[in-house]
Amino acid sequence: MKKKIGLLIVFLILSACTTRKEIVSAKSECSVSIVTPEDLASNYKAFYSSSYFNINQFEDFDKIKNGILMCRWNEGFKNSTFLIVDFDKEFNAIKKRENSTEAVILSLEEKMRLKNILEILKKESYYQNCAHDHGHASLYILEIRHNDEKIVQYYSPMNHPYEIVTSNANIKLVQDVFGIMDRCYYRK
Repeated sequence: MKKKIGLLIVFLILSACTTRKEIVSAKSECSVSIVTPEDLASNYKAFYSSSYFNINQFEDFDKIKNGILMCRWNEGFKNSTFLIVDFDKEFNAIKKRENSTEAVILSLEEKMRLKNILEILKKESYYQNCAHDHGHASLYILEIRHNDEKIVQYYSPMNHPYEIVTSNANIKLVQDVFGIMDRCYYRK
């Protein structure tokens, strides 16, 4: 009995000491963990380092002072699609694939919403994990830069970030950003 109690105490201490996860989802199929930026970047670096195009997009985005990068990859497609918004160049938005670049026009309302969100976001990095998928692999990476610093990173290797139901205000703001970026992704 003492041995079982001792093992339980050790398990609880080890669980409390892990810095990787703080579950912020109320939906049991998906969860979001707050992780260190370094841990998160190492998780998705293996994905994007497989292509010079991907590497270049992330490196170019690191030169932007204020902006958003959304990387999206779907099973069946060889390369990723990047949607990048540079706030300092009048919200210049471009959608890039390996062999094409398209300008994307944001509405005034979208620009104002993104600007307001940027001002109140807290610096955090998130990893989304889901117990199920939609029958095909999808991957989403979101990076947000403010004042020449990466303030938000979000990595979802399986499902869309809308799968999360949460009361966490920062994640809700990130979901708003995803919503705007998603609408822009489909715009011609």
